[in-house]
Order: sequence, then C-alpha cells, then structure tokens
Amino acid sequence: MNMLDEMNAVQVTKNMNKSTIAILVFGACENHGNHMPFGADSIVPMDLAKRVAKKLKSKVLLLPAIPYGISSHHIDFPMTISLEPKTLINLIENLLTGLVRNGIKKILIINGHDGNIAAIEIASRIIKDRHPQITIACLEAWWMLVGEIAKDIFDVWNGLGHGGEAETSAMLAIRPDLVNMKLAPQEIIPSLPKHLRIYWKFNELTNTGTTGAPQKATLEKGHKILSILEDILFSFVNDVNENNWDYGINYYTARLKNESKK
Repeated sequence: MNMLDEMNAVQVTKNMNKSTIAILVFGACENHGNHMPFGADSIVPMDLAKRVAKKLKSKVLLLPAIPYGISSHHIDFPMTISLEPKTLINLIENLLTGLVRNGIKKILIINGHDGNIAAIEIASRIIKDRHPQITIACLEAWWMLVGEIAKDIFDVWNGLGHGGEAETSAMLAIRPDLVNMKLAPQEIIPSLPKHLRIYWKFNELTNTGTTGAPQKATLEKGHKILSILEDILFSFVNDVNENNWDYGINYYTARLKNESKK
C-alpha cells in the first residue's frame, strides 16, 4: 500500500504514471457522543481507503486524510473544529490541481462527513471544468449507502444517525479501543420530513451529540458494513479500470469500437 506521506521521492516516482489512481479522504473533527471519538469521520473512510488500496493491482497513491470539514451545524457542541465552506472548497481545488499537475487523471474521493458533500461537489466540478480529461469519482455518504443496500443488517432507522448504529458499529470493527459502549446514549430518532430537507443545527435534533441507536451497534455489524463498502469500492475501481475510467458516451463509443474489431 502506497501512502504518500510515508513514501520517499524514489518510491513516488516509481508509482507515478498515467494509470495511477489517487485516493483522497475527507473527514471532520466533532462530537459523536460520549462513546465515540471526535475523529470518527476520518478514521472510517481512511480505513476503507487502505483496504481498497491493498487489494488493488493498480498503482495507487493514498493521500493523507483531511481531518477537518464543514461542521458549523455541530458548532454548539464543545471542541467542534469547523472550516468555512470557501476554505474547504479552496483546499479541495488545491489538492485536485496538485494531482492533475502531476499527471494523475484518475481520482477517487472517500468522504466521511455529511457537511463536506456540497464542498466536494463544487470543487470537483470546478476542476473537472478546467481539466475535462480527468475523472473524479466520490463515495459521498457511506452511512446512507449501507442502509440502502443492506437494510437487514440494522435494527433501527436503517443504521442512520450521527454516532448511531452504523457509525458506531464501523468504529467497533476498526478501532474498538476508541469506543466506550458503556457511555452510548439512548436512541434518538429526530422528526424530519421525508421528501424535503431542513438545514438544521445539530442541537435542534439531539442533546447527546448523537442521533440514531448507538446501543444497537455491534462488532459483527461493523465487519459486515466494512465488507460491503470494501466490495463496492473495489468493484467500482476494477470496472472503471477495464474502460480506462471512461464513462458515458466515451465508454459507449469505445465499446462499439471494440465490438466492431471482433
């Protein structure tokens, strides 16, 4: 596994070519309840990134995780560290520009925090507009994905929640030493509309720093979550590698050309 911050110049040069895949991880530093670490939103996606990087046969550069995000909606809880939206957008633009400048055209982003989603999209679209030849893919919200495709794993609310059933289970599987289940708060399922989004402050939803059902979290659920997500990411990269990360009309055109040669 090639972690950029642990590599020297010779190693980096050997792992840099047109096929290199760069993986970026974005997290946050904020309260996840009394039972969970403040860095959960970085720890989980970084673990996923390492798992995928180890399995891939492609040349991969795994960049250091960004441990801060847009957490202004959590700011009422102590020691929440939040970036301004424009700061995170500029940071992501800078990172993506640096990768493009070094000839990397294949970029996978794994995000661990809901507040980062809009900034990642804005920055990615800006860079894509400047450099149409690159491909940027993003796993925006793993906690929603597992609840959508594996509902049978969870007991409450499809595993959703900040520091809830899914997040706590994942942390139990990755860093059980950082989870204190004796301090896991009672279930809190906030009343929110199904079809519209309210831009809430987190203290309007909970007074514990968590939502969902953290007490329903288990190590077994955590292993299942990580296995599902690892398979999704690994399959995605393998699939797009077969088509040189082409998609849409480029993929369709390339497929027609290949079929015509047979």
